[in-house]
Amino acid sequence: MERLHHLRRGAGSPLLLIQGTAAHSLHWGERLLSLLSESFDVVAYDHRGTGRSAPLDQGFGVADLADDAAALLDELGWPRAYVLGVSMGGLVAQELALRHPDRVGGLLLGCTHTGGTGAPPEVLEVLTAAVVRGDPLATVRNVFHVGVKDPENVPAGAWDEYREAALTLPVPPQVTAGQIAAVARHSTADRLHRIGVPTHVVHGDADRLVPTAEGERIAAAIPGARFTLVPAGHFFWMEQPEITAAWVAEACAESRGTHL
Repeated sequence: MERLHHLRRGAGSPLLLIQGTAAHSLHWGERLLSLLSESFDVVAYDHRGTGRSAPLDQGFGVADLADDAAALLDELGWPRAYVLGVSMGGLVAQELALRHPDRVGGLLLGCTHTGGTGAPPEVLEVLTAAVVRGDPLATVRNVFHVGVKDPENVPAGAWDEYREAALTLPVPPQVTAGQIAAVARHSTADRLHRIGVPTHVVHGDADRLVPTAEGERIAAAIPGARFTLVPAGHFFWMEQPEITAAWVAEACAESRGTHL
């Protein structure tokens, strides 16, 4: 694996952030990173082929992305870390906990599923309309509007930051297609009972990309997992950075001591 580009902020317990499809480290937003860095040594990285990481030179699966995360922990010198994964990143985080259970001190899963699924057809139609027209800005705007609960009621600067991240470092279409294909081929559904680390699942109550029921099913399948619903869409961490940071701090505090 080529070295993955990453951002590092703060001091404290190690916290690894794993983004979703067609996203990279800048998509977390400065507000959330700033809040998390008050309590954690935070690392947010770019998946292979995205952001400032090395371009793709071969195909990959979700297991490869999980191994990438484990290799990054090695590079950072972290024997173990709290891991927060959202959307596709949540699937990668699940696989990381299954393949490398000793590396995960606490598992935090946001707006995610167990693989093999896609957005509802009516949502895909909205997302692909601007792509077909070849309009990058309209594509980014459509994704943002579908991803948040109320585009007119998001934190100041959230849209500007999302737009800048997406347009300044666009994820190549072939990488996005590869990520979608990897997720479609993968499933953790029948293995979730093997996850033995403290797990917390969060979901936006108005998520139009991944149904809330998916998060509930994951929490029900992982022994002892907790489920939290927040007032947001799919991009809950951008809409509710304060709530997200507080949830992360509380979830990690509950698993601190015996698992990290």
